[in-house]
Amino acid sequence: MKKYAVFFWVSVAISAFCLFLPVEGAAQDKDYPNQAITLIVPWGAGGASDQAARAVARYAPTYVGQQMIVVNKPGAGGAVGMETVIRSKSDGYTLLSASIGSNTLTPAFQAGLPFRFDEVTFICRTQLNPAVLVVKAEAPWKTLKDLVDDLKKNPGKFMYGTSGIGSMHNWATYKFLKLAGIDMQNVTMIPFNSGKEQVVAMLGGNIHFSYMNLSEPLAQLKAGKLKALAVVPKRMEELPNVPSFAEAGYPEVNVLGWRGVSGPPNLSEGIVKKLEQGLEKLCRDPGWINMVIKMGDLPAYIGPKDFKAFVTKEYNEAKTDAKSLGIK
Repeated sequence: MKKYAVFFWVSVAISAFCLFLPVEGAAQDKDYPNQAITLIVPWGAGGASDQAARAVARYAPTYVGQQMIVVNKPGAGGAVGMETVIRSKSDGYTLLSASIGSNTLTPAFQAGLPFRFDEVTFICRTQLNPAVLVVKAEAPWKTLKDLVDDLKKNPGKFMYGTSGIGSMHNWATYKFLKLAGIDMQNVTMIPFNSGKEQVVAMLGGNIHFSYMNLSEPLAQLKAGKLKALAVVPKRMEELPNVPSFAEAGYPEVNVLGWRGVSGPPNLSEGIVKKLEQGLEKLCRDPGWINMVIKMGDLPAYIGPKDFKAFVTKEYNEAKTDAKSLGIK
């Protein structure tokens, strides 16, 4: 009898504990956020990703309800910062300033990472980064077709800039050259640490063309020192006479950067909902919109479900191309 009594009270205690857990979780969700949130940027300070994160952090207190503290954790193509968030506590107080580099391309192009691209909790995409293929102003090419024709006629003569084999710049260039029927072995890739370095190299005549975020060469384009041959995703107000890649005959060249917010795995629905609602309102704020446009970006909010579908599609495309390039 004593054995059954002990069993009874143990069962009661376990049941009570299990009942308490969701109640406690619900209470935590209701109080969220009640302290500052750390926003991890998986890139160095001062770059486009850092600027985008700080724009969100500036307006976070109004719409999310707490201060966001930006912390830069660069390294390994964004993998260091992304893993930091994935391994963090699932309480909503450590978030990732997500981007195409850390969330799509590094997982697709780097073998052996200790996490999957979809281990994060997808919260929202905030903006898109238009991209542009640029050449030096004195270059002989007036159109994308002119460049393609010259690349075909003179294999091995020309060089292009990228931020490395798994970068957005290189993936887009790979897609462009493949669609144009040009063997990548006949064009020399020159890697740089940033888009700014590529701009300097192009002005110095050290590379012939580069596909990059519009924000990086925009000042030199406006100054007439560089020339744009095509843009993504559409004609831009800043460059009204430059056709899109689709208009130039390459609709499949649609690689462009983006920014967003992700969290660690298993964030509760309540926390995700609060962040989603707050960030959606933030992305409608005229002040934030103005900051984003000045960066050369396009406000482009989408919520968790669409954000996950967007990144998954992009990752699958990148992974396919990585295999074509011999990257497992």
